[in-house]
Amino acid sequence: MIEAPRNPHRVARENQKHSAKGKHRGADALCFPVMRERQEPIPAAAVAFVRDTERGIEVYLSRRPAHFRYYPGAYVFPGGRLDPDDADIRATARREVLEEIGIDINTQLLVPLRNIHTSAHAGPVYHMLTFAYPAEEEFTTILNAEEVDEELWIAAREALVQFDLPYQIRAAVFTIAQFRSVAELLGSLAQGSIDEDFVI
Repeated sequence: MIEAPRNPHRVARENQKHSAKGKHRGADALCFPVMRERQEPIPAAAVAFVRDTERGIEVYLSRRPAHFRYYPGAYVFPGGRLDPDDADIRATARREVLEEIGIDINTQLLVPLRNIHTSAHAGPVYHMLTFAYPAEEEFTTILNAEEVDEELWIAAREALVQFDLPYQIRAAVFTIAQFRSVAELLGSLAQGSIDEDFVI
């Protein structure tokens, strides 16, 4: 049987297609381990300072500098990634709070609030454990100008309305806003942190 002549343009396209497949296969084989390593969530901690007021529970938020690569100008809780020298994630929380706002906290008073992964579209994915911390004593901060532009206390419900908070912060503030007092919040959290996904 005689084959009909093949379209030379089609042959060229098929050759390019097979060539491209080969290249992609090789690139995947070489890059996959690196990509997989980068996608592993980075352990991190944040601290949601809370206090009772006539307007309900207030939360402490600090504003990230505008030049930061991730979440520039956003209102967040003090916190950051786990360092190799940190004994555990509570030690991370203590160190980060001290570095950012000059408050030395008692790690025994940290109560797990939210156990969540940060949004991938905003930068590296962090496995973020956010702690609630009752701010009952004098709260005098010394801000690290390299990491904090400004600070404020605001009712949790108001923060949800006024600010475009990052996903992980909004999830925690939303949880806090459901309670009438710090005691009620901490009593509920005694059963464990809230780990389900938060739908904005």
